[in-house]
Amino acid sequence: MDACILCARCVNACQSSHQFIGAIDVLGAGESARIATAADKPLAESICTTCGQCLSVCPTGAISVKEPPAVADPTHTVSTTCPYCGVGCGIQLEVDDATDRIVASHDDPDNLSSVGMLCVKGRFGYTFAQHPDRIQTPLIRDGERYTGPFRKATWDEALDLVATRLVEYRGDAFATLCSAKATNEDGYVQQKFSRLIMSSNNIDHCTRLCHSPSVEAMLTSLGSGATSNSYTDYEGAGCLVVIGCDPTSNHPVAASRMRRAIVERGAKLIVINPRRIDMCDYADLWLRSYPGTDVALLNAMAQVIVAEGLADADFVANRTEGYDDWLSVIEADTPEHAATITGVSADDIRDAARMFARPPGSCLIWGMGITQHTNGTANAHGLLNLALVAGQLGRRGSGISPLRGQNNVQGCGDAGCLPNSLPGYQGLRPDTLVRFGDAWGAPGRIPDAAGLVVTEMVESMERDDGVRAMYITGENPLLSEPDLNRADELFRRLDFLVVQDIFMHETAQLADVILPATSFAEKDGTFTNSERRVQRVRQAIPPVGDSRPDWDIVCDLARRMCDKMGLPWQNQFTYQHPSQIFDEMAQLTPIMSGISYQRLDAEGGIQWPCPSPEHPGTTYLYADDFPRGDRAKFVAFEQGAVAAETPSDRFPLVLNTGRVLYHWHGGTITRRVDGLMARTPSLEVSINPQDGERFGLRDGADVQVRSRRGSLTGVARYTYRMRTGEIFIPFVRLGDSAANFLTNAAYDPESHIPEYKVCAVRVEPIEP
Repeated sequence: MDACILCARCVNACQSSHQFIGAIDVLGAGESARIATAADKPLAESICTTCGQCLSVCPTGAISVKEPPAVADPTHTVSTTCPYCGVGCGIQLEVDDATDRIVASHDDPDNLSSVGMLCVKGRFGYTFAQHPDRIQTPLIRDGERYTGPFRKATWDEALDLVATRLVEYRGDAFATLCSAKATNEDGYVQQKFSRLIMSSNNIDHCTRLCHSPSVEAMLTSLGSGATSNSYTDYEGAGCLVVIGCDPTSNHPVAASRMRRAIVERGAKLIVINPRRIDMCDYADLWLRSYPGTDVALLNAMAQVIVAEGLADADFVANRTEGYDDWLSVIEADTPEHAATITGVSADDIRDAARMFARPPGSCLIWGMGITQHTNGTANAHGLLNLALVAGQLGRRGSGISPLRGQNNVQGCGDAGCLPNSLPGYQGLRPDTLVRFGDAWGAPGRIPDAAGLVVTEMVESMERDDGVRAMYITGENPLLSEPDLNRADELFRRLDFLVVQDIFMHETAQLADVILPATSFAEKDGTFTNSERRVQRVRQAIPPVGDSRPDWDIVCDLARRMCDKMGLPWQNQFTYQHPSQIFDEMAQLTPIMSGISYQRLDAEGGIQWPCPSPEHPGTTYLYADDFPRGDRAKFVAFEQGAVAAETPSDRFPLVLNTGRVLYHWHGGTITRRVDGLMARTPSLEVSINPQDGERFGLRDGADVQVRSRRGSLTGVARYTYRMRTGEIFIPFVRLGDSAANFLTNAAYDPESHIPEYKVCAVRVEPIEP
């Protein structure tokens, strides 16, 4: 406080210029005035999200990090892109010249996606890159499979072993998982390796486990599986519908832009979520539907729009098809009928429909609460139908926004890391196969049958004719798959497993060979964020130990396999820099053909489609037509079973899973960041106090949660955010516990995503 001059820059950054959170303000007046929280409580007990925006604007050093790094030598700054969520924030890494250590991460005011904002992970979560746990040299297992110790190896020894073994599994016996945390260039090379060298389309990545229903539905209805609008459209919309997601925890900077629209412009906000989230504090309407009932709710909203004459008749008549067939299905889905299924009042359903359909424009924003269900594709179609009937596409301030999870899950799909399409979502059609085959010097050699998705890969391990060898880069399926006990059993049936990553994790512990990759801070490349913005990733520090970029490792392996098998494609894997990889991908991918490193370095991020070097990029899609043709398609679904598994006397509670602010996904990275671990050190089981008392639990006490498949231990946390009968557990692994020991391996039939969001459990006290 002695250094504070009461300039209030920190207050403005928290309240009105950046974050729109309002955790701090000027408390008191006159000589007693000071910066403080509401009721002068400790900051950790306030609504502060630890984003550090106040720190970034403080001119006197009155606000500082708890343990400032000791830097006695000059530093330099490298502009790059955050490695956490799909928002794609720009960060500036400050590097100590003497030690080559990252000492700070600052926001980048010139970045078009984050416009000078960061969240707690972007500003303080960088230390994992140089954590002592980093894998620094290739490792080969000695002795018994799965139990024998690892020994250090040279790159030549490790890659020669991998090349020799993989020769045995070319074709359908081989599968690969690409990384949504790696670069576009990494993913492009890996799918090229699988198709060209391994003759396999068994290629997938984590989109299968988060937004594959969104992609499947959008490809069917619109012809493109990407977000249609930009973050700026959130700020220009008249209404925001946030459904099945928690942006404050999962996409904090995008949430700030939503709050800006609400606070500054008076935009309406509708939150649809069974759990009370922070955005409910800003909402005009909170629809607390039962888990798994979204189809009924969305159909009822659409029925109101039609019945009350709120539909965009011109848009429906001139730009859509399938309307009459769809209408015949949803006509009976009245708000009164939906109320009996969803638990949401008919009046609230009507109000939500009217609010969404009225001008000037509305944005539909959703997350995994919509997709991670056995009816996930039906849910996504319900959202698309709602946007189509109200004409909320193809103009500013409107659109559809599936918030992508990982930093490069959009780019990984763009780069062709999917079993049924080549880069740019070009299907395995004869003309496409010919074009790629000719470009890769392998006419007629690219397999034309769609491969397995990740969940099918795992299930196939049970069969002798299934997947026998896997190459996994930057993914940890033995933490992300449902029913982890069974997944572990299936992975142990593989003949050969290669894991390429930066940390030893649950899947790596079963590997035969582990290859050390570099983190985002040690390589060049590009990421593509949720708004289709391709952005540069720039090397800030040297590779840790003997680690190498993913693309470089895969290219080396490909050349060795060509030598062993007498294949003629060594020259297809001789890139000297990732810019050469991007150029090749852009030449073969029409949506990105106008993007290059030169443009990205000069102009900043560019949103695809960008078909030519003169094209500025596309801020919103579908202004004139749709990739599937002139018309978008209504696709009707009725509300079926709400879930594959529902509560019973033995398992009386519904489990919901998701992320928390201070960890990312399974926690493989964030568990290596001390500050983030300090904020969320243990696995919390959020439960309504009435249920806590009903089952003999104490707030803050250890509990055990059981499902039909497994169990975990955690800490009971009483909260009225949860409705009675429902609990919430984040899917980060803390200690030996992870939510996916409980979840059900039941899949959406269209997209094959597991039903992570609903399963039946019971909670029991752990006696001291």
